[in-house]
Amino acid sequence: MKKILLFVACFMLYSTYAQLPPNSFGPDFTITDINGNEFNLHSTLNEGKTVILDLFAVWCGPCWTFAETGVLDDLQEAYPNDVVCVAVEADASTNANLIYGGGNSAGDWTTVIDYIMADDASGNIAMDYELAYYPTIYKICPDRTVTEVGQLSSVNAFANEINSCSSAQYSKDAKLLSYDGADTYCDGSLDASVTIQNYSVGAGLYSCNILTKANGQVIDTQPWSGSLNTYDVATIDFTVEDVPEGADITFEIDYSGDMDSSNNMIDPNITGSAPSSVYVTLTILTDSYPAETSWQLFDSNNNVIESTNTVGQAYGQAGDYATGGQENVYNWTLSPGCYSFTIYDAYGDGLGGSQWGGTNFDGEVKLTDSASNMDFFYAVDFGNSATIAFNAGALSDITEASNTTINVFPNPMQDYANISIYSSTSESTKIEIYNNLGKIVVSKELNLETGTNNIQIDSSDLLPGLYYLNTMINGKNHLQPLTIVE
Repeated sequence: MKKILLFVACFMLYSTYAQLPPNSFGPDFTITDINGNEFNLHSTLNEGKTVILDLFAVWCGPCWTFAETGVLDDLQEAYPNDVVCVAVEADASTNANLIYGGGNSAGDWTTVIDYIMADDASGNIAMDYELAYYPTIYKICPDRTVTEVGQLSSVNAFANEINSCSSAQYSKDAKLLSYDGADTYCDGSLDASVTIQNYSVGAGLYSCNILTKANGQVIDTQPWSGSLNTYDVATIDFTVEDVPEGADITFEIDYSGDMDSSNNMIDPNITGSAPSSVYVTLTILTDSYPAETSWQLFDSNNNVIESTNTVGQAYGQAGDYATGGQENVYNWTLSPGCYSFTIYDAYGDGLGGSQWGGTNFDGEVKLTDSASNMDFFYAVDFGNSATIAFNAGALSDITEASNTTINVFPNPMQDYANISIYSSTSESTKIEIYNNLGKIVVSKELNLETGTNNIQIDSSDLLPGLYYLNTMINGKNHLQPLTIVE
């Protein structure tokens, strides 16, 4: 059954859509434990110790069951010089006294936890560590990197995790720790953000460059200067212009004298924008669990311009949709420009209801360019959320004719593509290739002969990316995507 996860985790009463990704940077915090002793995360890590952070709630049954195993108590006792276990009651809505039992508490937690235990009445730790369910158990290595390890069943399993922590090894080493910027771009403009870390032993990091590459070629250089001690981090925000549509975008740190290049590059999954007219239709077919679905449409300034009334509802809470298998259609006439659309699912299975068996069924979501009747976004099983950027107005002058098939091969293409057109009569045609801005980059006029016509299109002068091929026959347009690869 779909609800099986409730037996191993207690979900939050409010919704977040992800835990910290593996190897994220662990924000510092200071907290006073139930015995009045102060604990500071980064000073503990500076001692070379790994911290196991157990985020729990007093009312959480699975949290109590895990604590009863005593595995973290045994770990702390076995490796006192290598690890510090810290249990934090992270639900700010509960009273700190409930740690000792009473109310909706699962019991007296001091009887099952003998390592450091504290109450975070502010809720800041839960927010900083993107807590989505209880218990969440993180490993925080001395280099500040955080990875969720979960409810491991033995001391050896936790010890193996601790032994897998890495540390600075070289006197000059700059690390590109994470990409934190937009995962889509539109009109060739990407709002990027990267976090760098000084991974040098006993030396400061004062300057470097951040290189943005498209298909391996540098398209932007962002200089940085500052002062970072060992393991300190800095976040660099910048905008990259003229990003080729459909390119593989990577980031590299360029640091003079860097002795370890293995941690210099990040290849995030960044996607470009789909072209569309200003006439856009959103269609949502709800699955067996309609209340879990919500969505938002953002303009280029990240303002919400269309949305469900309820957004980001917690699992089990009601949303806008109450009936499964119902088609919901929204027709928009947008101003020309860049937009992004995000759809959310409170459980994390998208609209893929059928995977839970029985009478459950799938739904679907799609965005359609109403002028051409071409779908430019379609998803069913998208997990917690899915986002697409699109450029309204880029294809405003193109309409698509129906009942016509144009064969293009190979697609994706490199230097050329073959277009096969069958014509029952002799007639003129025009072939055009549009980039993501709706600009014509290739145009060819020719006369078709009766029968099959094979036409070769040269793309050697075009950058890799997503384009659209439009074949005009007798005044009608036949539009289809065309991908150029390196």
